[in-house]
Formats: sequence, structure tokens, C-alpha cells
Amino acid sequence: FPFIYNHHSPCQRKNLLFSMAFGRVAAAFGLMATASAADDRWAVIAAGSSSFWNYRHQADACHAYQLMIKSGIPAEQIILMMEDDVANATENPFPGKLYNKPGDDSPDVYAGCKVDYRGSIVTADLFLKVITGDDSNLPKGGSGKVLKSTENDRVFLNFVDHGGVGIIAFPNGPVLHAEELAKALETMQTKKMFKELTFYMEACESGSMFPDLTKNGNIFAVTAANADESSWGFYCSPNDIVKGKHMGSCLGDLFSIAWMEDSDAGKFASETIKTQVQRVTKRTTKSHVTTFGDLKIESETIGNFESANPFVGAELADSEVGAYNARDIPLHTAYWQYAHTTCPKAKAAAWNKLQTIVENRKADEALFTAVKNRACEGLHGCTEEMTHSRMTLKDNTCHRALINAVHEACPRREAHNTGGWNGFNMKFSQTLVNLCESKQTLKKESQELAQIVREACKAAQGVETTIVI
Repeated sequence: FPFIYNHHSPCQRKNLLFSMAFGRVAAAFGLMATASAADDRWAVIAAGSSSFWNYRHQADACHAYQLMIKSGIPAEQIILMMEDDVANATENPFPGKLYNKPGDDSPDVYAGCKVDYRGSIVTADLFLKVITGDDSNLPKGGSGKVLKSTENDRVFLNFVDHGGVGIIAFPNGPVLHAEELAKALETMQTKKMFKELTFYMEACESGSMFPDLTKNGNIFAVTAANADESSWGFYCSPNDIVKGKHMGSCLGDLFSIAWMEDSDAGKFASETIKTQVQRVTKRTTKSHVTTFGDLKIESETIGNFESANPFVGAELADSEVGAYNARDIPLHTAYWQYAHTTCPKAKAAAWNKLQTIVENRKADEALFTAVKNRACEGLHGCTEEMTHSRMTLKDNTCHRALINAVHEACPRREAHNTGGWNGFNMKFSQTLVNLCESKQTLKKESQELAQIVREACKAAQGVETTIVI
């Protein structure tokens, strides 16, 4: 150091001293991530919904993207997929912007949010290809990026959207089944695509998606809810005000907001995953945050997967305020808009939308009641058992057959292209589980049950249906 120092001009010496001093302080406080530390981390982020009703999912996804970038992960090692139809939606009070929390100083998380796959190509099949590193026959219009991680890398997966027992949704095509996800994670293990993998999942009944994770498989999953309950939206009306304007939709999801705002806060940047999960669990008061898989990963710092650099964070909001059951958010939002709209024309439109949502929910209730009644014909107390039981999914073959029947044959009630499934009726996936696990009692095989579902769907297709946009 003296030799180098003496061979610089006075001005250069001053700058050199400052740089070296800052470097030491930065290293001491973890403010600088080395290239090697960043280069051995990969991230895949997926938002599985579309339309302004689901604003929160794409805002969550872009917030997660910003965290990965700020942590030092190279942009080429972050893969983001979402419909990307919200930021520029006509309903958005701030065109071209997305906010994940309310306030006058809320940051635009859409700025710099680079989407690799958007629009109609965002499907469950694409997600599986991306995470397993399969770049064959990728749809046109995307970046072509897939995971290229190795056995020396840490991988972070993040999914946000609607779900049901054993299923999660994407904005286009069939839902993703727990069995398919398990096979994909197994493929990643076989191909040695990670040293450690952490998966944060935001969806109703997301605790049903990881039944096969082992305690020594180097995969650790955290879900927003257990296998029997909904997840919750957050920063919903009337707590959705950004820069003086009501956004007209929930800005985030409670679990996702909890872990990301925790990662945003500088004083938590060096905490372990276990500590973060404990903090997130404490804040996520409306559902039960659940963990699965290899618990030794909990001892890792969150910087190994998420944010390695600390940021200045505001005080965390009270989770008891502005949180709503994810399945009821369209109903709540539509009612709030109707109640707070004064223009007669707009109020009439809001009333019509509210009534459409109510009628569609009633229609889905009736459809699955018809399925239960037909399957339980002649069996006393069977319909009630199929309604209220919480049987564990074991018969994946049967369940997938019934899930596909709903997708292919049932009425489409929402704007996204997921066939007969929507955010509300995915709760009836449990009903289909109950039917499959009761085949012996019902004296019906999988094909018979699938046919019952198709016939009920066909009958419901004859009833006039309005699609909610």
C-alpha cells in the first residue's frame, strides 16, 4: 500500500484513500456483493394471472424482480414471465406504472422490470420448460431464456397467482398440477441444476403443492397458506391510495408483501431464511405460512437467494388492515367501486359488474353441486361429505382427469384464457379430490367421474354466462 500510495498525485491519493476506506466499510456491512456471489444465483419469477382485477400479482412479480436486480443477480440470470396486461390497462390510474404499496412516495416497480415472456405464451408448460432448462420448442415472442444453473448455484423460484388443492393457475392454458411440479423439481435434481433451491409460492391452498419434498433434497419451499385455506390480498380498497388516487384493485398479496418488504428493509438484509420466515409468519395473520422440504436451508442468509444488498425500508404496515380473502377480492372491489361512485352512468356500470360477479359465483356453486349430487346418487350423506371433507390428494391420475375436464368443458367466466377455471371456483378442486379419494365408496372409476364433470359443465354451458373483464 505505501508503494502504490507514494506513486500517486495528491488528488489521486485522496481518491484512493476514500475508495479503500469505503471498500472496507462496505465489506464490513455487506454493502457490496462480489461478482462470484451474484453469478452463482439464479431466479425465476412467474405471475400466473391476467386482467386489472389481479393487479397485485404483476405488481408482486415486478417487485420481486427489482429485489433480485438490487441484490446483484445479473439480469441475464433472472427470468420473468407474466401476462403484462396491467400496467397499460385502461383502468390503471397511472398508465405504464405499477405500485406494490400505497403512499405518496411509493416506488414504481414496473420501471426497469424486464419481462422475458408475456401475453398468450405464458403457460404452465412454458414455466416447466424454463425451470428445467429445456430450450426446445419454446414459443415465439419470448427472450428464449431458460435456467442454465449448475450444481454450484443457488436458485430462487417465485410464483404468485390463484390456486386450489393440488393446482395453480396460469393466464393461458391448463392449470399446473402438483404432480407435474414435483416431476419438474425432480428433473432439476437429476440434471444437477442447483446446489440449493428455495421456492416462495403465493396462492390459495399453496400448501398442497409440495407433498413430495424430502428433508435432504436441497429444496426448501415456503407457501402463503396451508393446504386447506385461501391466501389473502393486501393494500386493498380503501387502503389502495397511491399519490392521492384510489387504484381500484389490491396492490399486493399479504404473504408476498411480507417477505419482500422484509427483504427491502436494510436491517434485515443479513438475516437467515428461518428468521425471515418467522417474521413473515408473524405478519401474515390471515393464513398459515407453511414450510416444506430441506430445513437446513433455513440457516442460510436470505442474501444467498434474494436481496444481498440492504435498502432503506419503511415501517411495515399492519396486516390486519386492508387484507381480503383472495377469492373474494373481485367481489369486494366491485362493491367498493359501486358504493363510492357518484356518476350515474359509472354507478350503473359498477352495479352491473357486481351483479355479474355474484351470478357467476352462484353458477359455479350450482355446477359443482350438480357434480356432487350426480356422483353421490343413491348414497345417504354423501353429498355433504363431498362438500365438507378435506381429504388428502393421493390419486393424482384421477384428480388430473377431473381437473382437465373442468378446464376443457366448463363455462369460461373470466377474461383470462384458462378454460373453465377461475380464481373463485378453484376452491372446488378439493371437491374433486374428495370424489377421487372416494371412488370405492362411490363405486365409480376415474373415467366415470370425469364424464360426470363434463356433463355438468355441458349443462352449465347452456346457461347464459357473462365474462368478467
